[in-house]
Amino acid sequence: MHERKDGTRAPRLQVVIYALAPGKLKAERYRYNAPRSITSKSAALRWGEQVRREIEAGRPPPPRREGEAKAAERKPADGAADAAEQKRPKTIREVLEIYLADCAGRGNTASTVDAKRTKLTHVLAVVGDVEVAEAGELEASRVRSDMKAKGYGTTTINTTISMFATMLARCRVLRLRPTQPEKLEKVKERKIATPKAYDDPTFEALLVAATKLSSAHRATVLVCGEAALRVGELIGLEVRDVNLEARTLRVERALNDDGEITPPKNGEARTVGLTERLVDALRPFVDGRPPTAPLLEGRFGGRLTRGGVRDRLARAQAAVGLPQKGPHVLRHTCATSALKGGADVVAVQKMLGHRQLATTVEAYLHDTGDSMERATQALVKARCGIAAVGTNLTQAPKTRRSGVVRKSRQNPVKAL
Repeated sequence: MHERKDGTRAPRLQVVIYALAPGKLKAERYRYNAPRSITSKSAALRWGEQVRREIEAGRPPPPRREGEAKAAERKPADGAADAAEQKRPKTIREVLEIYLADCAGRGNTASTVDAKRTKLTHVLAVVGDVEVAEAGELEASRVRSDMKAKGYGTTTINTTISMFATMLARCRVLRLRPTQPEKLEKVKERKIATPKAYDDPTFEALLVAATKLSSAHRATVLVCGEAALRVGELIGLEVRDVNLEARTLRVERALNDDGEITPPKNGEARTVGLTERLVDALRPFVDGRPPTAPLLEGRFGGRLTRGGVRDRLARAQAAVGLPQKGPHVLRHTCATSALKGGADVVAVQKMLGHRQLATTVEAYLHDTGDSMERATQALVKARCGIAAVGTNLTQAPKTRRSGVVRKSRQNPVKAL
């Protein structure tokens, strides 16, 4: 803001305004002479702020210069103002391109803009002709119902609704709607809780299916399900780590998330005992092979990959009709079955390679559905066969001799 002096008239206060007109993506610069009745700078600033609000609300701005003939030419007639108002984008279909251009201008990549266009196509197909100023939960409900009827999944529907909500909120910033949109609800799908560990019959069925696929599938399932190895530890195994005579497996290395072979997760090697059938399953992969060769190789040789381990397990799960779960479920299964069979918790902790016993108890011990029955049976087994012993309560030892009173209570000492 500054004073304008032309030498013939009294100084006038001029106000410079930057306003974002409806439908524009960039603020424009306006310069106005404040009315002659305004003589202080603070009043001129307040007047300029009111003018900015009028412009951003879509109302025609005041004349740039008062008292000039050109002002009448610039001032739109009422009919022209109505025509300009009618040309403003109103429907969701008309606003979409403005919104996508705004996304591109704010740094979204071309692929991101295309993805938003694809998702919002579902919205246009159902409520494209609805005015953006009126759009809200009702329109979102129609979109959800239409997409659900066409067989779209919950994730796709929720992504579309979330993008629709983002567009409406941005339209408020762009002055394309007067109010902030209400929160749009998403589809809530009840999730069936899946166990973190398989029970013994399910694991045996999974092992049968893996055996039918190949010896490598069987060995993979057994190493994870009866030695409780992590996926990275399975990939890091070498032939020299297996001692078939002693029936032990040495875990000294693992594949980390960066694809490097490093010590195990807690930095300490451990030795795991092998079941008889795990020894038989590993024998073909040990006999006659170099000591430093990977114990279980991938399809084209070399070390297994995480994807290769998941694929082997997924094929066995599909053969049994189980939902796909990662290999870590076999580690949980091993720990749960070991405790169910009577293993000591500390022994299971060492088998899993945990530093803290609390980790074993809190994260890896699961109820397979019969825990209460097993607890009852264990209680009966512990107490059966114990001969009943008669107890004469009159002969029970006394904890205090009768008639004896503590000295401190008999002769209390008063504090001076």
